[in-house]
Amino acid sequence: MASETCCSSGRSVEKLLTAREVTGVLSWIAVGADAGTEPDERTLFIALRTCARLAGRDKVRRRPASARTADWEQHWQRVRSYLVERNMGLAYSVVHRVGSHKVSEDDLLSDALLGLTRAVDQFNPWKGYRFSTYACTVIARDLMRRCKRETSYRRLFPVQHDVTMERPTKRPDVGTELYVERLQRALGDNVCQLTDLETRVLAQRFPEDPESRLTFLEIGHIVGLSKERVRQIQNIALTKLRKALDEDPVLARC
Repeated sequence: MASETCCSSGRSVEKLLTAREVTGVLSWIAVGADAGTEPDERTLFIALRTCARLAGRDKVRRRPASARTADWEQHWQRVRSYLVERNMGLAYSVVHRVGSHKVSEDDLLSDALLGLTRAVDQFNPWKGYRFSTYACTVIARDLMRRCKRETSYRRLFPVQHDVTMERPTKRPDVGTELYVERLQRALGDNVCQLTDLETRVLAQRFPEDPESRLTFLEIGHIVGLSKERVRQIQNIALTKLRKALDEDPVLARC
């Protein structure tokens, strides 16, 4: 496959990688330092955009994906996951810099990791600036919005957290039943666009039978990830769910 170039009026030429070049990037990600010098940041992001283009992620699909398209989708997921993990330190850095006594560090970190993922998806490697500059701006903006929302929430509901409120009552009220129904809909229709791994982690962390709930460590052994990484995946998934429920038009009318 020859590399493509994409350009339009007022935009710089966006040259994609060849299939062989993308394969080289994927090989490095799979093997790591033993494969030689790490591809530079720009090459990694162009590889991501190339995979996205070949997977048809920039088009509305009108027919089932072909096997070749599905392969490129997997390549896109692999490069994307690597870029998120490679830049995870940016999320921690911004969280420590922003901080807030109104929002827990875990909640801030969840939002920061979600912002980092969005930054990876939206970054344009052809514009010439560093990803860290772009990502830190996106993450900081997301955290400031979260803190602002939390302030508004506390103004509307000025009560201290009470653990007894988390205990289920014998008969949930109508509002609770509606919330649960909309939550089940969000999960069933996947309106929050959870990945397969995120769905799996949530299912094992919050099963219908509480006795079968797994720890982060146990899930990590099953999926081949560290305990900390599983916790981060859970937090990202929960943040997606919360956002979907915040934007649910039915709940908004209640």
